[in-house]
Amino acid sequence: MPRSHGSKRKSRSVLTKSNILRGISYLLIDYKIGDKVIVNIDPSEHNTMPHRRYQGKIGIIKEIGKRIIKVAVPIGNKEKILQTKRNHLKPLTN
Repeated sequence: MPRSHGSKRKSRSVLTKSNILRGISYLLIDYKIGDKVIVNIDPSEHNTMPHRRYQGKIGIIKEIGKRIIKVAVPIGNKEKILQTKRNHLKPLTN
């Protein structure tokens, strides 16, 4: 059997979600440009799911659309722009 090198490889523990965390509370959060958010991948929504390397990373909101939020996440010396839905983001509380 050939080896699989797909984008979801070795991510079973990252892309599982307990029943306690399910809900629609992410729709009630108002984001503004410049807010800091944590990328928290929701495995039940495959559409606009970020790559697993961004799981747990902190980013800054750059643009807010009707369904999509653009988040700038620093990776090394570069800044990557993620286009993702609200359920893959969680507000950073200090």
